[in-house]
Amino acid sequence: MGKGIASDNGQLSSRQFMILVILCTIGDSILIIPTLIAAASKQNAWLTMLFSLVLGLGVGVMYGLLAKRMKGLSLIAFVQDILGKAAGSVVCILFIFYFIYLHITLTSEMSQFMTTQLMPETPNNAIFILFIVVVIIAYRLGVEAFARMSELLFPIFMLLFVFMVVFLLPQAEIANLQPVLADGLKPVMSGLLATVTIPFSELIVILMLVPHYKGSARTMKPLLAGIGIGGLILFVTVLLCVLVLGPSLMESKYYPTFILAQKITVGNFLERMEAVLTFMWVITVYYKTLLIFYAVTKSIEQLLGLKESNMLTVPLAMLLLVGSVISTPNIVVYNEIIKTVWSLFDATICLLLPALLLVWSYFRRKA
Repeated sequence: MGKGIASDNGQLSSRQFMILVILCTIGDSILIIPTLIAAASKQNAWLTMLFSLVLGLGVGVMYGLLAKRMKGLSLIAFVQDILGKAAGSVVCILFIFYFIYLHITLTSEMSQFMTTQLMPETPNNAIFILFIVVVIIAYRLGVEAFARMSELLFPIFMLLFVFMVVFLLPQAEIANLQPVLADGLKPVMSGLLATVTIPFSELIVILMLVPHYKGSARTMKPLLAGIGIGGLILFVTVLLCVLVLGPSLMESKYYPTFILAQKITVGNFLERMEAVLTFMWVITVYYKTLLIFYAVTKSIEQLLGLKESNMLTVPLAMLLLVGSVISTPNIVVYNEIIKTVWSLFDATICLLLPALLLVWSYFRRKA
């Protein structure tokens, strides 16, 4: 087994790679991004998301160039290769800690969403345990297995999304978009950091899958296509939130997309569809969590030079459970973290550090 190559030999097609990028881009953003944007941009939230999509494609270009420089290595193996063992190990540990924190926030969010919106009597830990068990099973089955499952689940997600859009359009009010840019571009720009970092920069976990992609030197096309489609879905979601809910309700609710689903009504027989549509969000959050768990486990395996990583899954799950309870004890603390420091954390690890690695890889080659 070559350095940086995962222990299972599963291969990803271009279509599978693109679908995983789409699902990871949407992830938890479909739940939390509308609220984060509305706090800053109000009725111009859709403009913020549109600008974010353009910048997100720029992030995708950077990751595509980095993947090309990696030449079939994973992110961790690439870092050790270009920085050397000592400096490379320090940077790898930074990435591992980031992946762990990212996993903790995502699973906390999932359990809090389920317990506050759907199952209030269920303990957070019970939701977390059930969720992480399914993640571990998928991880142990290997990359090819969960990539094929994504091909089956993605059409279901799209069907549910189109269903939501079509049945909410009659409730859309153009007046909710006005006034456009009444206070200039400043409010629109103030929401950009969160809307670029959370959906797009966190895609750095996808670079751990580069060794499995058949055309690892040609990741740019499926990567940008995935970001474009995922970003467009987020844009439509934010636009719908503004049109149907209005900026005030959008800002005051933790999960405005869930409120959208509650507003679906067709005649007097098709109502209260939020429980069914929750499946749509579970798909995206699950796949983003799975990819992060994959990144954590494989990073530790490659950093320590282990022969296989399945033995790490249960101990890691236990540590992540404890971390989830300690770091985000309730939804108020979680939302405060997301609104204040998380975007800066994302920007440092997912934008600044990869940009420096990319520049260093070019200088190192010339030297």
